[in-house]
Amino acid sequence: MRTVWQLFITFFNIGAFTLGGGYAMLDMVERAVIDRRHWIEKNEFWDMIAIVQMLPGVFAVNTALYTGYKIKGFWGAIAACLGAIIPSIVIILLIAIFFLDFKDNPVVERIFRGVRPCVVALILSPAIKMFINAKVNWKTAIFPIATVCLIYFFKVSPVYIILITIIGSVGFAFYSQNRLNKSKS
Repeated sequence: MRTVWQLFITFFNIGAFTLGGGYAMLDMVERAVIDRRHWIEKNEFWDMIAIVQMLPGVFAVNTALYTGYKIKGFWGAIAACLGAIIPSIVIILLIAIFFLDFKDNPVVERIFRGVRPCVVALILSPAIKMFINAKVNWKTAIFPIATVCLIYFFKVSPVYIILITIIGSVGFAFYSQNRLNKSKS
């Protein structure tokens, strides 16, 4: 039961102090579950991130669910998920209650203007880490470059790219397995 509570507290802290959404929280999650708690190995963490990115739903919630389930099963998933979403719910409620009174306040406008560049950096940092941990090399660099080009220049939906990637990966896995089986025969 202690680990379930630790999952809740860990993800509550991450949820409470993350600006910029799910990708911005990656550094905090990595430090908490790999460096401090040693719940997950680094390679497994980045594999988890790859899986979580392809799932429908909110990235932060999916990350909390996956991590919690991996550590402590069903109750771990519930604890981590609640920990991740409760701060956001409270903050959204407070903003909804008080924001209309302060939205035109010059100090509030300056605060938001100052926070935006920080959010960009918080999202860029894990993007660079993902790039490094994906072990992109000269042979595989074509995939992220083609993906960026398809999405940015040709306005291809990421949904199609994910589906093509899944189909291609499954096809390649079957092809590789068949070659391996034939070579053993």
